[in-house]
Amino acid sequence: MFSSVLFLGLASLVHAHAGHHHVHRRQEAGSGLQTLFDGNARFVSKIQSANPTLLADLTANGQEPPFMFIGCSDSRVSEGTIFDADPGTLFTERNIANQFSQNDANAHTIMSYAVAELGVQHVIVMGHYGCGGVAAAIATPPEGIIDAANGAIQNWIAPIRAIFETSTRPEIVALRESIAGVAVVEEPEPEDPGFRALVEENVKASVKSIASSSVIKNHFAALAEGTAERKRAEGGPLENVFIHGFVYDIANGQIQDLGISVGPPGVEIPAIPFSAVGAAVEAAATESAAAEASATESAAAEATSTASAAAEATATESVAATESAAASTEEVKPLENAEGGSSGDAVTLKCKEQCKSKRRLQKRLSGDY
Repeated sequence: MFSSVLFLGLASLVHAHAGHHHVHRRQEAGSGLQTLFDGNARFVSKIQSANPTLLADLTANGQEPPFMFIGCSDSRVSEGTIFDADPGTLFTERNIANQFSQNDANAHTIMSYAVAELGVQHVIVMGHYGCGGVAAAIATPPEGIIDAANGAIQNWIAPIRAIFETSTRPEIVALRESIAGVAVVEEPEPEDPGFRALVEENVKASVKSIASSSVIKNHFAALAEGTAERKRAEGGPLENVFIHGFVYDIANGQIQDLGISVGPPGVEIPAIPFSAVGAAVEAAATESAAAEASATESAAAEATSTASAAAEATATESVAATESAAASTEEVKPLENAEGGSSGDAVTLKCKEQCKSKRRLQKRLSGDY
């Protein structure tokens, strides 16, 4: 009974994580465990080769990770793999859609231990595009009687659904308007701008929630009061803690910074090497503008070239016309005769002689000659 209820409750979320209609054949149970066994063997071999004392040192001296990581439970977003991090680097809390809730006792406990005891210096909230939990918050919720599993899921993603329903971010508004009136809303495609924007806004909400939590506020207050010399349980003074919001792209493996980092009042935020999401958008816009400008320049150059060719053709035609006129003039000029006179002069002389002969004939006929 419990298994069937759990299956029904998780159906929509599993569908969202299935890669949108891409079906993967599951391995048999035995071969699946063999995959894990082989992976562990490779890990042991690699760690012994690259850093043979690491595990022994962590065992003897305990952990002192510089980072706390709050990420999604999605199997595609494993923090150790994504950051290629050694053991002892990341203190981790993962849940559906990487949320930090003020009412989540588990998250508060982890945060308290990470900050007050382990001395982490950075708390990273990392969402990821294509997140099934965020997609489920956009899709139509289940109808009818809500069972225990479905109720737990819908309650957990309710804060994300609230962001989707109230956000004024243009991409989210556009998505919301596009599905208005649709009876059954399906999960959006990972590339949908509104879906991606909601992933980012969900990360921002968690960063804001962490920064306003009693754990962080008390820690910042202790730093401000000069009581930072107080020792942590694991040894060492209290550390400055910075909270960051990142987003991971499952399509290319890249991580980007949302530019929302928070730190102790008056303390400068450390440089963040990850590129900014806004910078990527601006770069794309700049590239698009440059391409458009290039196209405009090409069109202008082509128009100039066409005009130049037309002018050249007109000039050629004008020259040809002039040469043709000159040739016609030369054709009507009298030709030079052998004696140095022109043929025109010879014609005139011949005409005069003919006229004289005619007059003499007329005189003879009239008896005057």
